[in-house]
Amino acid sequence: MQTFMLLHYLGWILLFIGILLVCLSASSASKDSASENTRIESKGIIFLGPIPIIWGYGKKGWMIAGALGIILLLIWIVFFI
Repeated sequence: MQTFMLLHYLGWILLFIGILLVCLSASSASKDSASENTRIESKGIIFLGPIPIIWGYGKKGWMIAGALGIILLLIWIVFFI
């Protein structure tokens, strides 16, 4: 039972550390972008259930990310059938 509680508290601690790091990096990025004229890009793949949503890639990068998304979708389907 004590191991369960330790892991429970460890999970909450890691969650709050992650939120803190995101807030600190966002404030740091806003300070940097205010002082310099920089270009910020974001790229990523988000899965909503088995459906991949892809953003921020050029034509070639979008094709690679799309192929990766489809491969991950097929792996997800194989594991859950």
